[in-house]
Amino acid sequence: MKTFTEPLKELKEFNDIRDNIIMGNLPVQITGCIDSQKCHMIHGLSDGFKFKVIVTYNELKAKEIYEDYRLYDKNVYIYPSKDIIFYSADIHGRAIVRERLSILKRIIEKQDTTIIMSLDGGMDRLLPLQHIKERIITVDMNSEIKLQDFGAVLTRLGYERQAQVETPGEYAIRGGIIDIFPLTEEVPYRIELWGDEIDSIRTFDVNSQRSIEQVDKLVIYPAAEIIPDEKQLKAGIRKIEEEEKRYVKTLTEQKKTEEAARIKSIISEFKENLDVFQGSVGLESYINYFYDNTMSFYEYFDNEETIFFLDEPARLVEKGEAVENEFREGMIGRIEKGYILPGQMDVIYGYKEVLNILSRKTTLLISTMEPKNSYISAKKRFDFTVQSIASYH
Repeated sequence: MKTFTEPLKELKEFNDIRDNIIMGNLPVQITGCIDSQKCHMIHGLSDGFKFKVIVTYNELKAKEIYEDYRLYDKNVYIYPSKDIIFYSADIHGRAIVRERLSILKRIIEKQDTTIIMSLDGGMDRLLPLQHIKERIITVDMNSEIKLQDFGAVLTRLGYERQAQVETPGEYAIRGGIIDIFPLTEEVPYRIELWGDEIDSIRTFDVNSQRSIEQVDKLVIYPAAEIIPDEKQLKAGIRKIEEEEKRYVKTLTEQKKTEEAARIKSIISEFKENLDVFQGSVGLESYINYFYDNTMSFYEYFDNEETIFFLDEPARLVEKGEAVENEFREGMIGRIEKGYILPGQMDVIYGYKEVLNILSRKTTLLISTMEPKNSYISAKKRFDFTVQSIASYH
């Protein structure tokens, strides 16, 4: 890829920006680049960083950048955002969680990765990365497995038990055989036991159920983003029940008997589902009850290894403000009608909090024209004069 980056090194502005990155004199503002040239500039400036995160203003734009950036880097992924309000009720399967956890896997394993996302993808509250690392299960030929305990652990991690494995996020146990389709893998795995000892670990084909190849090790990542342990579950449920009692009392005093009955029914159903389905129940809107410490996706990255590019910072501010206002209005309407508890109001970060996090990172602002209402102030500004070229396609 030196063919693309070498011409950039002849530009004084490009070298000045690189010097600012090395000295940590950031953020800097880059103007003048149009869409295709933004990807070229980003690729050149991100040389030497393990992780490159491009933050844009909506999902459609993220897909456009993804298509352009694949020319420079094959290890490029889109980190999808979630609609926190309706996510649990949405018919989304596991597609979004799978995409997000696949990226977390690359971060944990320190694999060179370019991530493209919209600003609101980093506004929801997540577990610290260490919590996810602690839930990872590694199975090799020296491991011992107790079937009953192993099934309970997989269920707690968000996997669903089925008679036969067909899709990611499922597992099956029959006799001394465990089939599991890890959410972050492309093929399912079959573990054959001899007593509690492992006899073989193989990948297999979903349709024919025939083995493909033998492997020495299997790493199982959680199939959910919120994965409390037994102690955290009990403490979280206790907090939910206490707040439910207080809120029902308040609604009853206000003569809102219908709303009080509704929230009691919703919480009761939630607890029943949690008891039956455990890890596969969406806990995103209840995260504050189970965890005291949460963080943004942007905080997962080390400053030394990661460079952030904010595409059109003025439009990022508009997007963040719109998402936050829509969320607040939607949640206020739901709490007034008894659909949620008061504690569920605070499950996202404000856009200003997120932009403050980004301003402390190795961050570059890149836009076509000089932004007028960017929330992040640039220490240096660089302008490029470019010429538009028609797409080859």
